[in-house]
Amino acid sequence: MGMTSYLELRTRLQTWPKYDGCKTVTRAPLLTAAFPGAFNMSSTEHHWLGEYGGFLDWEHDYVFSTVQSCVRADDVERLRLGGRWHLGVFEMADLNGEIAFARRPDYHRLQSWQLEELVRFLATAGIPADRVHASYCAGGPVAELTRGAYDVPVVIPPDTLSHDALCGAGVPEENLIPDRTRDTLLSLHVHRPTPWGYRNEIFVNIGTRRDPDLVDVATSEYLTWRPVFEGSQVRREDIVDLAELDAGALGVGVGVERLCAVVNGLDRVHDVDYLRPFYIALRNALPDTTPAEIHVAGESVRALHRIYTDLHFHPDALFRSGAHGERRLSPKRRKRSARLKRNVPRTLDSATLAQILHQHAGTQPWHEHLADAIPATVQAIADYHASKHSPT
Repeated sequence: MGMTSYLELRTRLQTWPKYDGCKTVTRAPLLTAAFPGAFNMSSTEHHWLGEYGGFLDWEHDYVFSTVQSCVRADDVERLRLGGRWHLGVFEMADLNGEIAFARRPDYHRLQSWQLEELVRFLATAGIPADRVHASYCAGGPVAELTRGAYDVPVVIPPDTLSHDALCGAGVPEENLIPDRTRDTLLSLHVHRPTPWGYRNEIFVNIGTRRDPDLVDVATSEYLTWRPVFEGSQVRREDIVDLAELDAGALGVGVGVERLCAVVNGLDRVHDVDYLRPFYIALRNALPDTTPAEIHVAGESVRALHRIYTDLHFHPDALFRSGAHGERRLSPKRRKRSARLKRNVPRTLDSATLAQILHQHAGTQPWHEHLADAIPATVQAIADYHASKHSPT
């Protein structure tokens, strides 16, 4: 089998059969009200906020599909420790659509269906079911599963539905991983009341059966509970119980870059075809920099490029207006972006950085305006370094 290009894999995910009534939507901006003070980190929140005004009390069904951009700045720091699979900005694609129902659905049928679809998709990409591993919630008290993040007197039952569905889809039972953490109990309060549910992490073994090396490439989720709050407050610390969710939602999210790396047998995610030219140019510009620091700098630059592109060109981006009407990041987002800017070496001059960003823009035709945002990105990094410069 020949190499699968990133664009080919991305297109196959976009065109995989979707749930009835699915609408293709424009991805959320990285600057969205769904994640105030941060950058977009997931696939559903922005669209649910726009469609329903929140994450609960859905009055109608809503099914959509997109390839969502996510920035998780904490992942950049993992590269300092030699991580191979983390990116500063990455894409998450649904498989069958992000599905929300006004009434509770038949999860036994739908969760079984979406896990079977995922295993089938992986097989078409050259990953047989015996290389697929998956975690599932083994159940337990909420306080134990969340490591004390939520002190709710509820015992979560084991997720036997996902366990049985994965076996039914052909994944060997010995490849299933019982888990008692928040990796498999979706327990969130994303700045407003948020449904809880079960989650599966889907891994591919890139090692051997005797010496496995598991890479996380996808997640499957289905939501079953709503938080109950004490009094009129709706803060996370005021959650005192869980009630059955009378609506429902489910979906599969695929990390497109990671899956592309695994499908092609690459040593690290940064070797995916659209990223390689960027990293070749960056290494040439910083020849005395360690591999770990190259990837920290590279992922910081890439994330900043995408953030400033959305700031200036995404029609739905949230921004502050400056004194002259220019678009600016909010104070909290400026602080978060500073964590990325400090990872860009001063030795990378503005002219060279602009050339590298042109390389970055040229390999991603699916993202408009990357070339247009190069001046703003370069200037933002230069301004940060100038503000930190201390005269001697």
